[in-house]
Amino acid sequence: MSNLELAKKYEDYIISMRRYFHENPELSDHEDKTIDRISEELTGMGIEHVVIPHGGILATIKGPAEKDNGKAVLLRADVDALPVQETDTALFDIPRCTKSKNDGVMHACGHDGHIAMLLGAAHVLLERKDDIEGTVYLCFERGEEMTGNVKYIFKYMDEQGISEKITTCYGTHLLSTLETGKVAANDTNMMAGAIMFDVTLKGRGGHGSRPDLSLSPLDAFAAIYQGMEGLRMRRIDPYTPLTCSIGRFEGGKTWNVIPDECRFAGSVRFFDRDKAAITFYNEFKAIIEHTAEAYNCDVEFNSFNQPGFAVVNDPECAQFARKVIREELGDAVIDYAEPWMASESFSEYIRQWPGVFCFIGMKNDAKGVGAAHHNRFFDIDEDVLVKGAVGASTYAIEFLKRGPDNSGKPHMKYVDLLKAKGAAADLEALYGIKED
Repeated sequence: MSNLELAKKYEDYIISMRRYFHENPELSDHEDKTIDRISEELTGMGIEHVVIPHGGILATIKGPAEKDNGKAVLLRADVDALPVQETDTALFDIPRCTKSKNDGVMHACGHDGHIAMLLGAAHVLLERKDDIEGTVYLCFERGEEMTGNVKYIFKYMDEQGISEKITTCYGTHLLSTLETGKVAANDTNMMAGAIMFDVTLKGRGGHGSRPDLSLSPLDAFAAIYQGMEGLRMRRIDPYTPLTCSIGRFEGGKTWNVIPDECRFAGSVRFFDRDKAAITFYNEFKAIIEHTAEAYNCDVEFNSFNQPGFAVVNDPECAQFARKVIREELGDAVIDYAEPWMASESFSEYIRQWPGVFCFIGMKNDAKGVGAAHHNRFFDIDEDVLVKGAVGASTYAIEFLKRGPDNSGKPHMKYVDLLKAKGAAADLEALYGIKED
């Protein structure tokens, strides 16, 4: 049987898993019941796995010892939901097939489908176990949306000597802007890197009638905002994608009182870390500091992380993924997707091991599917989940047999990745390394 035929055997199971996780969403670092259920499913399949505190689950499927060529593939799904209140209907007032039971919490990015697809892939891999020429690791990651909990998984993999065994990694993300049923694995850019910032400006409040007697942090913020907007135009190559936005602002409680302080937070998204992001990071931080000083305000950086990494596919791995998925699902399925300016922790996998990140399209007006991710109307087309399971299982099996040689390609150890990000707290907590 083909992988598609095998996956279709488990289609009802895959959809039932998606609906269970959709009805029972949990926020980042609170996915305890989600992890328990995934563990139950893996135990029921007889798959060896470990629950990594705060990190998630790492499961192992090995092929026959006599066929083991020493290679390993890592397949990954994220499991957390978002603090979004789900609507009763999807787009165009079309009723949902399933709805969250947890008030104010929703799988508004497709992670419920990601879990279901990887569990479906696990069934296919077990059916094809005799054809696995090495080892397949299944990673179910907690806290992708908010907390960066993947660090606990990487630390565990380092401690157990697993990291050095991985030859390639593969991730899947459902995408609401891509036509339903299409599979896209671009040769390079898939998702953007990010800078997250959260800043408090402290001045001196006063009566609204006498701004001259106060030191308004709101005035300082207004100037900083204008500086941020202008920085994109003045210092970044117009042919290099970079976006910046403020998503949170707090300042003042009433109309006639100038507050003592205000707080703003937002993000910068990019693909070229060296050419665009580092320049923006350095100059935006300087704008904040110098503008605050000019307005006689103090600055407190609650957070201002060094530029992270974009999700950039290895071209050979991407071409190989398209080839083997095309062989299973047909030419018409393969497509190209416009790179998505959102960010993803898979960027840290693909920096450590050459690999590929795939989008599975699910835009389907007939089912009310097409709302933006992180949106209360978001929904998925369950018919595409089988294709996601096929893509992951096919890549793993075929890469171990005939995938490109990744041995000479550049990659980073996780500890070096943390150093590059300037993640001093994680370096000290995980590896005992103190950096000035």
